[in-house]
Amino acid sequence: MIPRSSPGLLQAGPRPSHNPSPESPPADVQVLRPYGVGIDTHSRFIQVCVMYQFTTADGPVVVRQREAEFKTHWQELVDAKRWVLKILGPLAEPDALRYCIESTGTYHLPVLKAWQGIPSVVNPLLAGASHRKTDVLDARTLAHHSITGLWKASFIPTEQAQVLRVIWARRREMARRATRAANQINNIVLRFGFTFGADVPMRSMQGESILSDLVEGVPVSIDGAPPEGLPAAVRPVIGALVADLRNTIAEARKATVSTENYIKARDWPIGTGTMQGTELLGILRTVPGVGELTALHWLAEITDPRRFENAKQVAAFAGCDPSLKVSAGKVTSYVRRQGNLRLHQALLYAASGLLRRRDDPLGQWGRSIAGRNKKGGHKKACGAVARRIACALWEVHRRGVPFSYEQYRLAQTIFCPPTPLSRIVPARAVQTLRDVGIRNSDQLVIAYNKGLLAAINGLGERSIALIKEWIAKEGRFERDLRKEISGPAGSGARRAKTYFLAPALAFKKQEANGKESNAETEQTSTQGAPGQDAQAPAARPAGTRRAASAERTRARRTGKGAARRAE
Repeated sequence: MIPRSSPGLLQAGPRPSHNPSPESPPADVQVLRPYGVGIDTHSRFIQVCVMYQFTTADGPVVVRQREAEFKTHWQELVDAKRWVLKILGPLAEPDALRYCIESTGTYHLPVLKAWQGIPSVVNPLLAGASHRKTDVLDARTLAHHSITGLWKASFIPTEQAQVLRVIWARRREMARRATRAANQINNIVLRFGFTFGADVPMRSMQGESILSDLVEGVPVSIDGAPPEGLPAAVRPVIGALVADLRNTIAEARKATVSTENYIKARDWPIGTGTMQGTELLGILRTVPGVGELTALHWLAEITDPRRFENAKQVAAFAGCDPSLKVSAGKVTSYVRRQGNLRLHQALLYAASGLLRRRDDPLGQWGRSIAGRNKKGGHKKACGAVARRIACALWEVHRRGVPFSYEQYRLAQTIFCPPTPLSRIVPARAVQTLRDVGIRNSDQLVIAYNKGLLAAINGLGERSIALIKEWIAKEGRFERDLRKEISGPAGSGARRAKTYFLAPALAFKKQEANGKESNAETEQTSTQGAPGQDAQAPAARPAGTRRAASAERTRARRTGKGAARRAE
């Protein structure tokens, strides 16, 4: 226990004279910094606590504590910083003053502007989690956090970034008001039997036209509209809400245009310098699924990509980083960190739209994830794609180059060795897979890649989990599967075949050169293997080739026939 020499004065304990554990040399850890400053903010005053190391005349090093209260007037805030610097003396530089401050609403922002330095902005729930809570205790706790280096330095947006956020917040508020007005209109008209809102959005041109007719008392002949119309006393209420809806939509559009013009007229930081806003918005939109609004969301919330060291920090900030709670070596719960909720929502919207695009590799990858889960597949796919979009936006923003799929593994093919289905899933699941045309491991991998497993009736979550485990253990990614299997020209190895899954889960065989095999070849292959199902044209007879060499036989068995014979 550290002895207390006087109130506000802490004395360091005895120091060991030798290494207590010669086998494991200790690491050098800085327990205390030279000083620590804590600030508790309010609307009218701030409470400041300063802790600093001091060497007494007897020799031991102690930590002294000073406290004071200042008003939130600008000159008072400047005087508070001067008071702290006077106490610390040579221990602190004016431009590099470190301090911890609570993030109480926006009350801490004037202090950050007046003090500058290297602040650590801390959530009040983490700063003073105690039953006893006073302004003095909160400031002391923050000063203790500062002197021990508990929190890292926070990112403080520049004035240009603050202006951008204010403009963009106007657009966000107008969009929220428009949604609220549309919901109120739908709530009122539903009371009188108008259900057209389920098919026609209130914010669309058709919806506004219908509402205008209802306000004017004109009969509306559409599905979901009673013939008697709205009551006369309700029409003025709907008219006022429609006017609010139109005004807020117009204001939201103006704010969007204003935000985009502000960005285009200025230079913005990237990884190695700055870039003109027009060019920066252009490269941000090259990321799949990212449009005008998502790019504006990203730039307003991130502003500077250098604030993150790696992609994991970006994913955590965007709320796309999973968090596991582990106790006794077991995962007790799986939660998703909230992060920046505004940016997270924008990324989810972009991911949801990308999943509907059939021509994009990232959208196909997301649909594959959705098709491997019986429950919540779309939500999991949106989260995974949103994380990819966030990391891609950060890389594009940091490097200042357009997006490219060259460094991604999305287009690679999973190759697994031929394995009997009975060794992968239970017997009942094997029969279920055969009923839909999946008769070997090659076809199973293709169905897994395309995300078609969850759509198979009778195939449960446990069987899908076993398939995932088998692919994760045995599978490997191949850049050019055709070259890997067929080998160099003239080697004598047979040409590789690729199996493609049709919409009805029926397979058709294609040669390595991309052309479909002719009917005569398929018929000959089918007749050469009596007893085999005609719906599995990938099977090849092997009885007539038993006399071939062992190497050619092993190469030949990479097709479906090897898997069926093993079964």
